[in-house]
Amino acid sequence: MNDFESFYRGNVQLVHALAVARLGDRWQAEDVVQETFLRAWQHFDVVSAAEPPAQRAWLLRTMRNLATDLWRRQAAFPVEALRESGHGRDACATAGAELRMDMMNALMELGEADREMVVMRYLEDMTSREIGEAMNLPEGTVRRRLAECRRVLATSLSQWAPTGGVL
Repeated sequence: MNDFESFYRGNVQLVHALAVARLGDRWQAEDVVQETFLRAWQHFDVVSAAEPPAQRAWLLRTMRNLATDLWRRQAAFPVEALRESGHGRDACATAGAELRMDMMNALMELGEADREMVVMRYLEDMTSREIGEAMNLPEGTVRRRLAECRRVLATSLSQWAPTGGVL
């Protein structure tokens, strides 16, 4: 396995999860991740010379910039108009799809940094310490903010809780 392939395999899951968290759309996220790693490959001599935390920071900054560019391009054609027109209803026909949609909407209610923390913790299984290092925050702050995020998400998703139960 060459150096870039190892670099890619070690980082693609994190970059993809954060792109999904940022964009709210899996397909757009995959495009942004692909473009992010294309740019990493084009500048791999510079990226590979950095320490792993700096490499991740470079990847995440590039992904964020690409996602912002995509958002700006799409601002003239909002996705909400498609949802209101009834397009995409077939994709939400099952309860699982509805739950995923509600979960994504609930995540989008969180601030960007909080959403990224939730994705890192619960999709990437990163510890509070690892998240703190990635986001330059104290470990205790990460734990507190994750607890606040869980409360917000539980309220937003309360319709999915079993009767009399808590999410």
